[in-house]
Amino acid sequence: MRGERRCERGCLTGESLIETVDGPVAIGGLAGKSVTVMTRLPNGRIGFRLFSEIAVAATAVPILRVTFDNSRSVEVDHGHVFYARDGAERPVGSLAPGDLLDTSAYYPEGYVFRCKDGTSRISAGAVAVATVEPAGVADVFGGIVHETGSYFLTAGVRCKA
Repeated sequence: MRGERRCERGCLTGESLIETVDGPVAIGGLAGKSVTVMTRLPNGRIGFRLFSEIAVAATAVPILRVTFDNSRSVEVDHGHVFYARDGAERPVGSLAPGDLLDTSAYYPEGYVFRCKDGTSRISAGAVAVATVEPAGVADVFGGIVHETGSYFLTAGVRCKA
């Protein structure tokens, strides 16, 4: 049964980086603390709110690695929820390559930009899912984000807290 437990709130492995007012921080190092995180405010703008009650939410649970088209990735519990570009909730199990997610900052849609490898790409206006794959088992962390109930990962995508 232990491996079947799921988080009641959005859960990330301890190494997962979240965007705080002080920059990227691994959530595992924040257990027992409160921190101000980047979020989408009710008016649609980007802002900061308090992330509190950060703790280990479950131990030794199956996790998935979600890799994005910006080459960043995050490992999450099977019940983790992301937000689509239109603000709709997207459980990790429903994500598919090419799905566009709510993004904190990105090139405008249609903008042509140069990649590190020298190639050019046309921006979709958001970060897209590249892959979702099993990544073993791990302890996962969660907490509460006041007012908005969501936060941005350093990968640039918004998650439900």
